Amino acid sequence: MGKIEKILKELTVEHTHLLKKIKEFQERLENDFSDELIDEILKFIDEELEEHARKEEEDLVDAIEEADANFDSGALIFGHQTLVDGIEDFKTVVEEYRKGKSSQKDVVKYADRVFTLIKDHFIEEEHFLFPDILKLDLERFE
Repeated sequence: MGKIEKILKELTVEHTHLLKKIKEFQERLENDFSDELIDEILKFIDEELEEHARKEEEDLVDAIEEADANFDSGALIFGHQTLVDGIEDFKTVVEEYRKGKSSQKDVVKYADRVFTLIKDHFIEEEHFLFPDILKLDLERFE
């Protein structure tokens, strides 16, 4: 198994894990909203999601550039920027909620928006970007 293929498999497994956590968060937001839950979601975003993005932006991009210096990895970074923007909006709404300036409904709406962005991003990666990247993994043929 080549370096790129190994990284992509690891990232795909992480996608499954992260999506499972997102589904649990969504159910809890519907049925058991609390400040502790908001803190858990923020920690999940700042730690687990951030580490996953780092692996894609650093480990994967480095491996891609080793295989083909001309490959445009900008699509990966662009997709992450859309997520970053959505996450910033969510964090702003959480701050406003904690100051009494926005509602629980707003927090849930923005959390759902972030979760949808994440799901859509993972689908795009797994169905379009990762298959294109795999074509570069020439080590597979060694």
